[in-house]
Amino acid sequence: MELTVVVPAYNEESSIRATIKNIKKYVPDAYIIIVDDGSKDKTIETAKKEKVKIIVHKANKGYGAALKTGMFAAKTGYVAFLDADMTYNPKYFPLMMKYVKKFDLDSIWGNRFAGTRNKMPFIRKIGNKIFALLFWLITGENVGDCSSGQRILKTKILKKIDLRTLPNDLDFITALSKRTVSRKLAYKVIPVNYERREGNSKLALIKHGFRMVRNIIVEK
Repeated sequence: MELTVVVPAYNEESSIRATIKNIKKYVPDAYIIIVDDGSKDKTIETAKKEKVKIIVHKANKGYGAALKTGMFAAKTGYVAFLDADMTYNPKYFPLMMKYVKKFDLDSIWGNRFAGTRNKMPFIRKIGNKIFALLFWLITGENVGDCSSGQRILKTKILKKIDLRTLPNDLDFITALSKRTVSRKLAYKVIPVNYERREGNSKLALIKHGFRMVRNIIVEK
């Protein structure tokens, strides 16, 4: 076992079990960690049926905080993550691992705009394209998608990116992308499909959008 898959979950009772089953299907040897971020529904009880490791935040701390908890708990050489709402498909993880090993990458993530299917709502699609354009202008790196939530990282580089000081909310992702580039880590971006989410979105467009823009500009 060389890969841990971290799944942050907040009120994902309707999709968490299917997400776990999908991970087991495509990466059966992976160690799975579900981080429940203070859910008010039956996310924990539902996840327990799949016999995976569950870490519980008693209160809601945020998407980034949940990811950090899971990533710090990983004991394998590589740690991956994806959302619990069925928007990302774990079928891409084997290909990602192949690239990570072949090119000795520190990180790899999916570009939702390069895939053959993108079910992202129109407003979010425009927003994410603006983030990617700003990222390109600031860093000179045309990654195509700087806010993708499906990634694999070498566990040993978590200290180099100073994981603990990354944001605790949804803007964790753009800050992670910026640090990956600014700290000269070896990375690759591949096309992935993106599905319509199960359940209600937890993204506050204005608040999180402002924070993502700020991270792209000021993170180092």
